[in-house]
Amino acid sequence: MDIKEIKIIERKVKYPRLELKTGLPVLIMPRNANLDPVIIVNRHKKWLRRKMEFIENIKNKYKNHKIYKRSDDNLNDIIKKFVDEFIDIVKVEPEKIHFRYMKTKWGSCSKKRRICFNLALKHLPTPLIRYIVFHEMTHLIIPNHSKSFWLYIKTKFQEPQKYEEMLYGYWFLINSSKNSKNSLKAF
Repeated sequence: MDIKEIKIIERKVKYPRLELKTGLPVLIMPRNANLDPVIIVNRHKKWLRRKMEFIENIKNKYKNHKIYKRSDDNLNDIIKKFVDEFIDIVKVEPEKIHFRYMKTKWGSCSKKRRICFNLALKHLPTPLIRYIVFHEMTHLIIPNHSKSFWLYIKTKFQEPQKYEEMLYGYWFLINSSKNSKNSLKAF
């Protein structure tokens, strides 16, 4: 991959990093750092190529999947139902649940037990919404993505890697739809 194909952004970060959250490579560089982006990209060329191939394969695999069109209220009802279901399992209740559009993730859970869900969830099949709700509710008891976190996820979803792959597929499907002529009004 040529450095010209990579967007370079300077931020207040300590170390440089490559991101592929949108499917296109972005190199985040520390401000005022005396680092050569070409050297950084060349050092990670093999990894970057593998990731780009993975993303292209996922895009092709999911390009014809259905994008759901639910209202925000309908999404709220679905998530509330799943939260109520999973409270009995994780034995902890979220302090607060809110919704907003997020650029890079489906949901988040804070140390204060506040869960935020991406409004783009309304475009996903119900089983994926259910998985994400359980994922975020699990963070109420295990705050990281450690081995114990994934073992706990497996108590309810035996093959989380399949759900994670589907989430990648839908992520790129939804984001490519919002950038096309038939863009989703939700974004």
